[in-house]
Amino acid sequence: MATTDNDNILMMFEEINQKLDKTNLQIEKIGKEQSKGIIEINNDELIDEIRQVKTFIEGSNNKQSELLNEMEIIIRNEKRRIDFSPTSINTMLIVLGFMAIILGLTLWATSLKAEKELYSDNDIKYRYIQMIGHATKEEMATMDTIFYFHRNNRKIKELRKQVEIFEENVKQRARILEQEEMLKREIEELDEKLHSKK
Repeated sequence: MATTDNDNILMMFEEINQKLDKTNLQIEKIGKEQSKGIIEINNDELIDEIRQVKTFIEGSNNKQSELLNEMEIIIRNEKRRIDFSPTSINTMLIVLGFMAIILGLTLWATSLKAEKELYSDNDIKYRYIQMIGHATKEEMATMDTIFYFHRNNRKIKELRKQVEIFEENVKQRARILEQEEMLKREIEELDEKLHSKK
């Protein structure tokens, strides 16, 4: 988009330059006609003014041409430095770089997901062995079949549910035992207070 803007600016300056050239030619034509034709003495002042205007326009035209040339050089330098059109090599390299990064991140995320599943499976197996209290070769072979060789997600969910129910029961049992222990201590403290008062 910057390239088309720069081209548009250059075209506008070229049009202005052409219009100034046409104006300059018209002024010269008027000056020649007046010098050829019958000129009265009062028209000498007019001719002097026209010449002054002509020199002023030529000077401004030269300044404008110099500015246009400088701007054209700057624009062309900018155009060379920043060229990100869809077909440029820089753009293609950037796009390929982003694609490589996205592909790498996708592969990494996939490997992390597989690793997470492996850790989750090992966690469930360990917690299941803790629940049953022992592990025979047959039970280990059955778990390997369920988790690896013939993965059965339904069975894995059932095992997870059993383990979670067992762990919740263990926590409740621990809370009950803790409460019983606190009650025993309170009873002992009350008994001590009663015996000390007697």
